[in-house]
Amino acid sequence: MGTRVVGYIRVSTEKQADTGISLAAQRAKIEAYAIALDLDLVAIVEDPGASAKSLDRPGLRSALSML
Repeated sequence: MGTRVVGYIRVSTEKQADTGISLAAQRAKIEAYAIALDLDLVAIVEDPGASAKSLDRPGLRSALSML
């Protein structure tokens, strides 16, 4: 078993959540990265439609608390 890691994905608008660099695309990349590096991906936490201007994001707080 590899190192345990938590993934975090975010988009700043609902439109980005559905198109462009979507949450699904980000999730797929994190999962592939974890497999390639033999990492134990315990969770992927997401913040759809959350601006990067603020660190007060529920998903970010959750991911940080998991670490």
